[in-house]
Amino acid sequence: MDRWVDPDEADPAQWRGTGPYDDLRRGEETVSVLERASRTPLPYQYEIEIHHDDDVAEQFRSSEYKHARIVYNSGVDPNRRIKLLTRGVLWGGDELHQRFQAQYRRPPPPTETVPFEEYTVWSRYQYGTIERTDDGLTFTESEANPDESLRELDWATLFDPVRERLAELELVRNPSFAKYRLKELGEWTAYRTRFQYDPGAFAIGP
Repeated sequence: MDRWVDPDEADPAQWRGTGPYDDLRRGEETVSVLERASRTPLPYQYEIEIHHDDDVAEQFRSSEYKHARIVYNSGVDPNRRIKLLTRGVLWGGDELHQRFQAQYRRPPPPTETVPFEEYTVWSRYQYGTIERTDDGLTFTESEANPDESLRELDWATLFDPVRERLAELELVRNPSFAKYRLKELGEWTAYRTRFQYDPGAFAIGP
């Protein structure tokens, strides 16, 4: 059994693990965000579930919702096509609760369209009531049928958590161009900081 790391240990070498990226995480050899994106192999795909409970109304542009539980399935295929599928529920406050699915796409090749401009978005959502049970969350739909749409949406209109996932995928798809566009938008420093020490971003750790 591996021993616990002593928090009072003065030798930094004792804090190093034996993971696949540990040789890239030592002192000055820490890998930059752009390099991590460049070295991420294609196809790149992962799924993560996040329970948002901070500033949910602001992040998802709602006046009432206090909770969002969302699964993000992010991917860039070998042809550098971006596809982000989200599915989840929003609840809390006096608004009708909601379950939804949405897919965000940008077609290949990466140089024919400009990153962080428009995305093709298919969405489907339905209102109802969410209740907590011992088995998790249950959704009881209202009488209304689900609404479905297919639209082209501007970068600025997308929800913040969605923009973060798309920013990662754009950096994997075309690192230099994506960084250039984020700088143009004044957003590169913010996203670089988010990804810098996030071990879950990209296939190469910080």
